[in-house]
Amino acid sequence: MTGAWKKAIRGLMAAATLALAACSSSDSSPLGISIIDPASRNNLDAAVLEPGSAYVRAATSQGLVRLDALGNIVPGLAERWIVTDDGLSYIFRLRNARWENGDPVTSEHVAAALKRRLQIEAKSALGADTAEVRDIRSMTGRVIEIRLLAPQPELLRILAQPELGIRRNGSGTGPLAADRQTYWTLLTERVDDSMGPDSRRMVRPLEVRTERAARAIARFAMGESAMVLGGRFEHLPYLSAAGISDNDVRADPVIGLFGLLVVNGKGFLGDPANREAIALAIDREALMTPLGIGQWQVTARIVPLGLERYQPLIGDRWTDLTIEARRDLARGRIVRWRQANETLPVLRIAMPRGPGSRLVFGRIRRDLQTIGLDARLVAPDAAADLRLIDEVAHYRQPGWFLNQLACAVRPLCNEEGDVLLAQARRAVDPAVRMAKMAEAEVAITSANIFIPLGTPIRYSLVRGNVPGFAITADGWHALPDMVVIPR
Repeated sequence: MTGAWKKAIRGLMAAATLALAACSSSDSSPLGISIIDPASRNNLDAAVLEPGSAYVRAATSQGLVRLDALGNIVPGLAERWIVTDDGLSYIFRLRNARWENGDPVTSEHVAAALKRRLQIEAKSALGADTAEVRDIRSMTGRVIEIRLLAPQPELLRILAQPELGIRRNGSGTGPLAADRQTYWTLLTERVDDSMGPDSRRMVRPLEVRTERAARAIARFAMGESAMVLGGRFEHLPYLSAAGISDNDVRADPVIGLFGLLVVNGKGFLGDPANREAIALAIDREALMTPLGIGQWQVTARIVPLGLERYQPLIGDRWTDLTIEARRDLARGRIVRWRQANETLPVLRIAMPRGPGSRLVFGRIRRDLQTIGLDARLVAPDAAADLRLIDEVAHYRQPGWFLNQLACAVRPLCNEEGDVLLAQARRAVDPAVRMAKMAEAEVAITSANIFIPLGTPIRYSLVRGNVPGFAITADGWHALPDMVVIPR
């Protein structure tokens, strides 16, 4: 931890102290929550939701189903549902709900809103996850059917994602209502005549701020908030600078994609062998040591091992080679390229802003220099040659991992793998589906368009025992469950 980071965080802590308002000791006083968000603003209808927008949209615009505090699928707008035996039709019965203006929610409203949202998400990874959806139709006033081209066993979990929360004319149906303040959003329970006797439970409002990591962590350190959500690897140095206790850090056991995506396929990076040279050079085991993480789960795979019913066709890469042998192999390729092309590019690597990114980039740059390459760090939205991908899996099936690299989502992709992936999505037989996924993984891995490094890092800061908060396998923490005060 450098003195500059410590000085910056202490300055923010001093400012937080001056701004600290007197808080009521009542159990029903607002629960202060900070959500780390580089944008620090909410746009609930964007195609790609920033963290703060995702949390607020999920809280105020529930989907047909939603996720609870433990990450389980629970009813949202739908009070119950059935799945046909062939897995090609999901039929939902809506509860008796109302829009913000008092109009009843109908199946026509929901079907139209869901269709619009899927059109917006068509070129996103979520669009790839829902490629099996053939039709969404209203059957009666309160019944909606989703028909599929092929079974999608994870459809309910996909429908529970914040992006698929149902909105109409800029508003949703809860379960919370938002009151936008100057610097924060006040979320309160939205009670209507459909909620029944449970609506008489003890609740409290949530004072939710979306802000940059340093400020959020400083606010927590000074006792101005009870919780910080959205911690990632790039924020870790702030924790020690702010003196955050290890007891207040709650790490989620997530899986997903954490690695370098090739976004410029020209010149040096146009050759898959050169892209593999970069993957060979990086010492994954040492990558997170500057952040004090000694047991980081590293990987050179796109799809992790151990997924249910999935039998990969490709093993772990380079297990028979030491890091020195791998770098010797990579250096040979660099030498051959330089002999034919005279100069080597300085690779532009886009990573999120934050001290953790700078430390990890320093390791990557040093590793690349051992094979004769150089790199420079650029902003996450700048023109780049490689871009860090840091995404948590919404469901634990190979399709999620491969969909992140689909041609509809990424400008540089592997067409052979994409064709196999499309065949897998259309397969009705689960065994055929998994077999095609395995073939797609081999093709995409061999193309070296993505350089896996390890498992994403997600954590929250929680002061004491906050009812409604739980460690989850997908790193998502449902705000609606935090308004309830246990009796």
